[in-house]
This record gives sequence, C-alpha cells and structure tokens, in this order.
Amino acid sequence: MHVKAWPLLSLAALAVCLFVANAVLLASLDVRARAARVVVRPQRPLRQATVVEEHPIAALTQSQLVKFKHYQWSQSVSFSRVVAKYRRKYGRHPPPRFDEWYMFARERRCVNFDDFDQIMDDLRPFWGIPPAKIRATVRAMDTPDSKVSILRPDAWRHVVFKNMLATIVQYLPDLDIAMNTLDEPRVVVPWQEVQKMLAIEQRNRIQPPKSVNEFTKINLDAEPKKKVELGFFSHSGKPYMDIASKACPPDSFARRPELDTREVESSYKEPIGGFIHDFNRSTDLCTVGPKLDRLHGFLFSSSTTIPSQKLIPIFSECKVNVNNDILFPANKYYDTDDKRYAYNGSSDTPWHEKVDQMAWRGVTSGGVQLEETYMNLHRHRFVAMTNATKLGNHTTFTIMEATDDGRPANGYAEATFHPAGFAAAKTDVAFSEVVWCVPDCHFLDDKLTPRPGLAFKDTFRFKYLADIDGHSFSGRWHAFLKSRSMGLKATIFKEWHDQRLFEWVHFAPMDNRFDDLYALLTYFMGLEKKSASSDGVRMPRHDTEAKRIADRGREWAAQVLRKEDIEIYMLRLMLEYARIVDDNRDSIGYSGDGSEVDSGNGRWGRHWRQNREHR
Repeated sequence: MHVKAWPLLSLAALAVCLFVANAVLLASLDVRARAARVVVRPQRPLRQATVVEEHPIAALTQSQLVKFKHYQWSQSVSFSRVVAKYRRKYGRHPPPRFDEWYMFARERRCVNFDDFDQIMDDLRPFWGIPPAKIRATVRAMDTPDSKVSILRPDAWRHVVFKNMLATIVQYLPDLDIAMNTLDEPRVVVPWQEVQKMLAIEQRNRIQPPKSVNEFTKINLDAEPKKKVELGFFSHSGKPYMDIASKACPPDSFARRPELDTREVESSYKEPIGGFIHDFNRSTDLCTVGPKLDRLHGFLFSSSTTIPSQKLIPIFSECKVNVNNDILFPANKYYDTDDKRYAYNGSSDTPWHEKVDQMAWRGVTSGGVQLEETYMNLHRHRFVAMTNATKLGNHTTFTIMEATDDGRPANGYAEATFHPAGFAAAKTDVAFSEVVWCVPDCHFLDDKLTPRPGLAFKDTFRFKYLADIDGHSFSGRWHAFLKSRSMGLKATIFKEWHDQRLFEWVHFAPMDNRFDDLYALLTYFMGLEKKSASSDGVRMPRHDTEAKRIADRGREWAAQVLRKEDIEIYMLRLMLEYARIVDDNRDSIGYSGDGSEVDSGNGRWGRHWRQNREHR
C-alpha cells in the first residue's frame, strides 16, 4: 500500500488562519443567551421525599457489572465463532484478509474479537453509494478550503496516523483516505437521507459461496480527479442543533419539543438522585440536545464548525451521535511520546496515598468566548460550579442523604445541599490559561483568575479525575482510565472505544449539565453531619467502591486500550473501508468457515504456531 502524500498547509497554520477568520466574523454570531455573570444552573425542585433502601449508585453498579460480565463471556474464543457471529450480525461475509486480521489480533493478545460494531455503524450508509463515486469524492476533498486532506507528512495528526498505518500497511490495498484536519466533526446528513442509504445496504446483503479473499487492484493514480459537490458551509458560532436536529428521527425530542421533558430525561437518568443510568443515551443529541443547546460550547457556539450535509467519507477522531464521520482512534491515544496525554505509571501513586479530592485543569476552550455569552460554555459552567466564592450561600444542589438519624442506616433520600464548603475542601478545579476569546480575553480579567497548571504526572495525586470536553473529545481520557485514580466523565462526543467501556464499572458518568456532580462526589467522599462542609447532611463514605471502579477501569484499559488494540481496530477498520471502495465489493470477502485457522492447517495456522514457538 502507498498512502498519497500531497502538500497542503500545515495544521498549525490552518488553525491560526481559522481563528483569525472567525475572530473577524464572530462579532455578529447567532448566539442567543444574554447574561452578565457566570450562571450556576439552578437546582431542580425536590420531589416529595422518597426513601430507598439501596443507594442508586450501588444498584447501578451491580446492574452494569452484570452487563459487563455478559459482554466478556460472550466474546468469541475461536476464529470459526468470530466468522459465524460476523455473518449473523451483519448479513455478509467478512472482508478480504479477515483471517489475516484475526491472526494479527491474536498475536497481539486481543481479548474482544467481536467488539467492532462502531466500524460497521460508521460504514453501513456508504454501501448505498457506488465505490467509484466514493473514491472520486475522497480525491475531490483534497483542497485547502475543504479543511480535509489526503494524508500528508507535515502535520502532526497525519504523522501519527501514518505511524498507525505503518504496522498494518502490508495487509491493505492502495487507498486514498480523507482525514479531517479540524477538532470538530464534519458530516451531518439529514435522517431521511441516511435511512435511504441504510435501506440500500440492507437490501443488498449477500453471502456468495465462493467470494474472493482478496481486494481488486485499482490504479488510483490513473483515476481522474473529478469535481464533486461536497456541500461544505460555515456554521461557526451558530447553534449546532439547528442542523443536528435534521439528522434525528422524526419522533425524537430534538424534532418534537412538545414531548414531556420528564419522560425524556427518565430514559437516561434515575428518578431518585438524577444519576446517569444510560451513558450512551445521555450523549444522544436527539434526546438531550434541546436541553444542552445553550449549555455546551460545541452546541452553543463552536469556533470552527464547517460541516456538510452530504454523505462524504471523512475520517475523524470523534463525533456526536448524529454525525456520519468515520471514527478512528485519536492520534493522542497512540502518540505515547506526548507527555501531556500519555500515561506514565511511575508517576502514579497507590489509592491510599492519593488526595481525597476531585481535580481538573484545562484551558478556556469549548466554544467561542464573547463577553455576553462565555458563561454558557460547559467548561466555564463546570469551573463556576466548583468555585466556593461563586456558589456562596445561595446555590443549592440535590444530593442523597442517609436517613438513619444516628441509627443504623435504613435508607437514602434526596436532600437539599449548599455545596460551597464542600467544594472548597474537596475540589481542586480551575482554568490554567485563558485563551480563545473574541476579540481578545481582556473582558475576562476581572471574571476568571487562572491558577497554576498541574503537570500531567501530578494529576494522579488525586483520587478523582474529572474529564470534560474541550473543542471536541478529551485526549486525557485513556490516561485517566489507565491510572489508579477514578475517572468522572462528561461528554457529548463519541469515540472508537465507547462500546468496550461500561459506566459505573470502569468510570462514573456525569450529566453534561453537572447537576449530579455533588450527589456523585458526596457518595464517594462521604459527609459527616457535624463537619463544617456537610451542610447538616450525612452520607457514609464509599471510598472502597470508588477504588474498585478505579481498579476495574485500570485493569480493563490494560487489556483493551493498549497501543496494540488501536492497531487491531485500525486494521479491521481499513479492511472494511477498503471493501466499501472496491468495485467488486459484492463478490469479495472471506467465505471460509474458519476451521483451517482454528485447526492450525493452512498458512495462517503455521504462521501462528511459528510465532508462538518463537516467543
């Protein structure tokens, strides 16, 4: 395989140009909220007191543990089963060289051979487009103004991407790959159009008895570069739900705002305590978008949104659920040399030596900062919600309390909580730098006071690590999961690894409005009724439960979030993509039953035995 390397502007220069351009344009942004100070979200009213015997987090953890164990037990343990499950789930033969992918994954000690639904979901709509048209679209995107390009050697994103491909290039045919050079996702196709493509894919599923286990050789250099209408337009600084809602089903909350909001919220939050019980749905813009459209920077006023509503094949590091970008593992997860993101176990400390606080540091990214609207951005709200001075004595949250009144615990109920004292004692949250303002950041001089940043290695001195989106996904998430600390995650973005991580098993999920923040923290850290920061509320400390989540996350990350797992995912992704753009895609694929690999017969069985004996 050779990856085309055509010269374009470097990503750094591109980012500067984009910011300058946006700075000129954003004076008249379509932003809707007007406020003069950072607003801490008002607390929802308490329901009539309901006592429950088991704390909701304990129940959620047990439920998710059952799901996780089933997930582990259901993984195929032989190539024959992997192949059979593939055909049963997707209605097709696996792609060409699937047997080679299996041996590649097995040699890297893969523990989850079946967990690649994200790839299939991303690529399914493209079965509705002829292969030649897909290839022509990719070539047409290689222009500076599209902010998408064929891989090139001079930008860090492409350098790392090509390093990923270097380990798998021998298995692939020649491909042109269009890579997103922006942080934000790019493709958001209306729901009806996607359904048409999916219907075509469904109708054309076949399993020819003698498929060719090889890709068709295509001379990409001989294919002319055609003009293709890509449909990119600027939506920077404008409400994202204006276009996102069109990608939602007609009966969704995003399209039917008259639906009962309490019923919608109950589909992903617990009625008592407000804890997330469905993390996937809590990131679904068709469900939560109307509630978050003024409370998340990407949705409210993203700084560089240049989307297309046409189905075009763009590889991106993250997306929201309505996007049709093709996900690949983020470069920062693979670039182990970057000390800002890579986990180094030598700087971590045992749980009992960690500070019993929640820590977060970051810059003021996440959306366009204007004097009238900066307080709407999600990172700004998070910092304000943990600032004791801003919280004062007037701000309340709903948390859970033990109802024993000094007697042995007999249950839990919701309680009103003034968190200022607790925030001062138990959180270490601040901006480390104020950047990305329009026209400049001077209007924040008397509103935000940056504090010294934490060296990444020092982050792991804390038991609890919050992970909050910036312009897009957070590149620190893998390191948090690999550490001995417990991660608390709030996001609207989807990533390649999502299906292999389970909330309450490997991390604690947070609502993107952060209204469950203190209910989470007080459960794990506890409240002594007589302490100054307890506000008269008592909650037993659940430090052991927090450590168990941290330990499970660390152990699982060491099995499924390794550099090797990224290579396994990339090879599977590229094999599936290579078939999509192959003119003979309906007649190629692996048509065997897998027995020759499992029995050790054939070249791949011999190859496996030789490697195992060598090791």
